[in-house]
Amino acid sequence: MAERKSPQELKPLKLTPSQSQFLAGRKIDTLSQLLHTYPLRYTPIRPYFQWEDGDEVLFEGTVIRSSRAVRIAHNRMVTKVVVYAWDQQLTVSIFSYGYSPQIAVDKPFTVCGTYHRPDMVSASWTSTAKVIEPGQVLYPNYSLPLKTRRDMMLKIMDKALKHVDDLPDRIPASLRARYKLLSQAEALKAVHQPMNETQLYQGVRSLKYEEFLCFHCARLMQSVRIEKTPKQFDQSLIDQKIAELPYTLTQDQASSIQQILQDLRSDQAMYRLLQGEVGCGKTMVAAMALYACKLSGKQAALLAPTEILARQHVLSLQKLGIEATLYCSSLKAAEKRKIRKELQEGKIDLIVGTHSLFQEGVEYAELGLVIADEQHRFGVLQRRALIEKGHQVDVLLMSATPIPRTAAHFLYGDIDLSAIRTMPPGRKPVITRYYRSSSMKPVLGRILEGILKEGRQVYVVCPAIDENPDEGITAATSIYEGMQSVLGRQISIDLLHGRMKPEQKEEIMDRFKRNETQILVSTTVIEVGIDVANATMMVIYDAHRFGLSALHQLRGRCARGPVQGECYLLSNTRNAQSIDRLKKMETLDNGFDLAAYDLQLRGPGDLLGTRQSGIPAFILGDAGKDLAMMDCCEKDAAEILEHPENPENRAMMHYLKQVSQKSIVD
Repeated sequence: MAERKSPQELKPLKLTPSQSQFLAGRKIDTLSQLLHTYPLRYTPIRPYFQWEDGDEVLFEGTVIRSSRAVRIAHNRMVTKVVVYAWDQQLTVSIFSYGYSPQIAVDKPFTVCGTYHRPDMVSASWTSTAKVIEPGQVLYPNYSLPLKTRRDMMLKIMDKALKHVDDLPDRIPASLRARYKLLSQAEALKAVHQPMNETQLYQGVRSLKYEEFLCFHCARLMQSVRIEKTPKQFDQSLIDQKIAELPYTLTQDQASSIQQILQDLRSDQAMYRLLQGEVGCGKTMVAAMALYACKLSGKQAALLAPTEILARQHVLSLQKLGIEATLYCSSLKAAEKRKIRKELQEGKIDLIVGTHSLFQEGVEYAELGLVIADEQHRFGVLQRRALIEKGHQVDVLLMSATPIPRTAAHFLYGDIDLSAIRTMPPGRKPVITRYYRSSSMKPVLGRILEGILKEGRQVYVVCPAIDENPDEGITAATSIYEGMQSVLGRQISIDLLHGRMKPEQKEEIMDRFKRNETQILVSTTVIEVGIDVANATMMVIYDAHRFGLSALHQLRGRCARGPVQGECYLLSNTRNAQSIDRLKKMETLDNGFDLAAYDLQLRGPGDLLGTRQSGIPAFILGDAGKDLAMMDCCEKDAAEILEHPENPENRAMMHYLKQVSQKSIVD
């Protein structure tokens, strides 16, 4: 194997090839990334007389005697070693797989494991090297891949900390003095090599403050809205369009429309997130925004993650009497050229499409509004590319993944929020049940009853298209073939997945909409944009492999009609937290409540699966628990931005310049 070279910035550390390979595997290629990779936890180093039964203990001693390894199961062995430490003889059981550890008598020995009274320790790891420094009471444990030496990260970090002063200190000295914070170098040393708990606490406190301050500086710097010319349109025409609807808007829909129209009339560019359940009526709100933009004489673009959804949006707009043009990759070349020409000449005022809308050859005469549906499915640069095709563009993001207000700024920065919490009249929550099973056996009877006796249609969702024996994931192709062989004679079944051509997907979906197919086996391609009112049942295989928001999105597909939907979650996972999450799906039917629960589990990180660019991440900080520090940092950040010329603020301003290269409007 070729020798792994260190990135340029890490060369002064003189890493060994194995150390370079280890960091490359973790995608760590800068000194800052390395030093901000903190220990996962700490093992306390306590004297023998303080040990309690079941405690994790770490100690150094001398080997008195060692027995031969004994096989206790297939490929699993145990070696008994007697170690002299703390004036005691302690029996250590070392468990190994397929090998016998080489242990020398009368040599130093380090043990980490669980203490069992009276004098036994079950070792989780051992070492012949000295790992405890004089006076040390905490031993750092880093997150490591399997079969990686415990001291790998310790040795690397020891080299890195010798260069800790090379990192710029972003916190102004006056603020460090005001809050009695350690310097950045002291704080990093305290976290990676703490001698005691007080030192560790001070290090964590100082690094939390840095995280929060950087966050607020980036957020406030990017919160300045672009000034624009207010859009002028006839409100009475919009009111008339709403009055012609065959149903009455919910109060949340009406208020969201008014908030958006007010933004369009404003002299500052709109940056708003419209969130709400699947089927709550977000599309109607977006339609009124598009219509208002059209009345103002500007062009509008509606961005959808899939061609199926884009086509559905065009049909929905046409039903409202709002003409829209579809632009997507499956169109013929001549048709695409015609649309691009008319778009550039301003003959098309409303276009709906997928990623094709922001390709290089697509130009707009006067783009005034961009709406991104299921916006988290697009990359940062993709959305930015579309927004930058216009001038002073208003931006509306839409998401069926509700985000608690407390977390919204961490994901999107300075954004205005509109929420549709009420569902249209007659919509019932989906009955959700979790079964500890890897097959459909527990629910097959109910599924057949729903199809054959009640005339329902069913979605069967799998996490992958093809089999992967190493991963043990249920594949849509295998389930489809199995269902065809067992049920194919009495029930019509189809398969849908993302690798199919657009026309093939459309044909399959049309058959399902016409009820020519009763069961649709699919991957998560059905998560967005599928609207079949008669499909009121769903089975999800390997449900533990989906996030809560994805599960909620999926089950929303079987709640599009007046009949109450039913969703069955199948999983054979033994992970306690995963089981708790699936059971929570049975009791929480509201996306906002689920998002709040998800926030408790995962913190204010990225609830959507990918952290947005332009916002620094929190590693040590907890926005829910460190509110007082968060408030202080917000005020301190404003103070820094008011005086960018202050020499004390130079390092922070340089950092913010780097951050500004990434768009927060994503």
